[in-house]
Amino acid sequence: MANGMGSIYIGHSGLKASQDSIHNVANNLANVNTQGYVRQQVVFRDARYSNLAYSKNNYKKLIGQGTSIGEIVHARDIFLDKAFRRENGRQSYYQATFEAVDEVQNYFQELEGTAFQQILDSEEGSLWQAFEEFSKDPSNMAAQNLVIQKASLFATRSQAIFKGLMNYQKNINIQISDDIDEINDYIEQIYNLNIQIQAIESGGRETAMNERDARDYALDQLSKYGNVMYEERANGVVTVKFEGELVTNDISYYTIGKKTDRMTGFITPYWPHLTNEQNGKYAEVFDFSQKICTEFNTDIGELKALVQARGETISNFNDILNADPDKYDASIGLSVMQNTQAEFDQLIHGIVTQINDLLAPNKKLDELVVKNEDGTYSRYCNVKVLDEENCCVGADGKLPPQELFTRSGCDRYKKVTAFDEKTGEWRDYYMYNEEDVDDSIPYYMSNGRVYRVFNPENTTVSDVTIKTNPDGTLDLDNGKLQFTSVLNEKPYTPWDKKENMKYTGQKIDGQWVINEDYYYDTSKQYTSLEISVNYDLLKNIKNLPHIHQDDGIAHDMAIKLASLWDKSTLSISPRYTNAKYSYSEYYKEMIGEIGIIGSVYGTTAENLEGTVSAVENQRNEVIGVSSDEELTRMIKYQNAYNASSRYIQTVSDMIEMLVTAL
Repeated sequence: MANGMGSIYIGHSGLKASQDSIHNVANNLANVNTQGYVRQQVVFRDARYSNLAYSKNNYKKLIGQGTSIGEIVHARDIFLDKAFRRENGRQSYYQATFEAVDEVQNYFQELEGTAFQQILDSEEGSLWQAFEEFSKDPSNMAAQNLVIQKASLFATRSQAIFKGLMNYQKNINIQISDDIDEINDYIEQIYNLNIQIQAIESGGRETAMNERDARDYALDQLSKYGNVMYEERANGVVTVKFEGELVTNDISYYTIGKKTDRMTGFITPYWPHLTNEQNGKYAEVFDFSQKICTEFNTDIGELKALVQARGETISNFNDILNADPDKYDASIGLSVMQNTQAEFDQLIHGIVTQINDLLAPNKKLDELVVKNEDGTYSRYCNVKVLDEENCCVGADGKLPPQELFTRSGCDRYKKVTAFDEKTGEWRDYYMYNEEDVDDSIPYYMSNGRVYRVFNPENTTVSDVTIKTNPDGTLDLDNGKLQFTSVLNEKPYTPWDKKENMKYTGQKIDGQWVINEDYYYDTSKQYTSLEISVNYDLLKNIKNLPHIHQDDGIAHDMAIKLASLWDKSTLSISPRYTNAKYSYSEYYKEMIGEIGIIGSVYGTTAENLEGTVSAVENQRNEVIGVSSDEELTRMIKYQNAYNASSRYIQTVSDMIEMLVTAL
């Protein structure tokens, strides 16, 4: 009887194991479409053995007690997991960069029939074509009107493109903010799941299947945004590093902060726990000084791609003009948005200034002594003034002549009373309002007896006193003011606002330290955002300069205006300043450069997408739930259940027969 009843228990173990296996299959089928769910597999083991006796050779005589479920395991491949997460991050980097480049191309509308180049130099309806007509007869009012119209269209379209680039930078900035929030959420999730897994598995009897699935899914998602490294400890906790910095373990977690620029609103990711905000020392998440390449695994993560594509600020021609090639390539050159803005604005600045310089030409004076309204004097070095002898005028014959494109923040000239060295008399000059594009701006002086003189050789200003005669009159030597007593030397700055000083007042290795918060007053520059067609010309077209001061029609000036499109004057890269391009060539080179970059990133992103899909498919063969396979297993376990049931029935019948026979 004992053996008979024991046999029933053996059959019961088979029923229980089969039933639990069917439940496991049902759970897999129920989660076939659940994101992050990993297929669970049943591993059977022998139940305990009973020792009946020892043989003469001292061997145990054991009898099995059936079967049981030894373990329910996750079917994962750690190597495929790491490969997927690495390639997923790399594909996200190239995809995000490609989308930024593609958006830049859309703003120029090269493939939509309304390309900017049609406004620039097409055979019909372009600014170049308008000046071609103007060169045939500058006095023709229809030709003058055409120049004004096409110049208005040129300025409007230039502003639209530049504003579009700026708006897309803002969109990228919003996406950066959202990505940081997502990253922080996943970091917090992983930390909380670590705690839950540790609590569930601490007894050694249960495995936190669902929590592990959720944690692995969070790691998958986190890998999209940056370079993720992780390691599971013996206690079940996963320590995670994001871009080389520890973000979570079994003790705490660290999130990414948002440093917001007060002028642009651009967000820079940084580590708050490694930052000393009081001293202004921020530990930024990304180090763009490292070479970005696959070899060093620095081309990983959507967030890095977005920060790189957006750039640190809004660029214009100042950032590319006379820039250091290495510094440019390591900063602005990395950003598709900033690089495009700088190159495009340099084109607009070049066209606008060269046209204006022909309509209202300047000449440079080594020195100009100006009598101020309060009776004091100012000395300007290397200053530009209107070239009154060689300039043309409009129908009104007035000086200064009208420029075609104006700046929003200042007029082209300011009228001053200055000393004429040739005549020895004081007369009116039209002094050019400089753009302050770099450190070569030629003057800055204060009123009063102490004067500030700019030294262009070392870009500093010195406070000096003016030399006077015993009777108190100015000591003029050949019409020039004499200065003595250099009081001190200070770094040059053209602005009065303390928060916008160009230099910090600190020297390192003999060089003045630039103030990072310094900004150019772009309203006084010929940039895409600040230019417009001269309103006076819109009101009176005939005032467009086209007449020599001897009343002759300025055919020569008009021909020079039209021939500007044939001259090679612009360099597209600070590194290759010897390569000069005409306006048309420059634009084609710029668009071609953008197209090549887009093609490279697009092709790379597409290839990596295939790689990610291939790894994902291999991984799904291990972790994925196949309804067909699960149904096959269910049939197998159901048949095993039926077999155990038949076994129990047979044993039961045998016991009944024995009992009845007795």
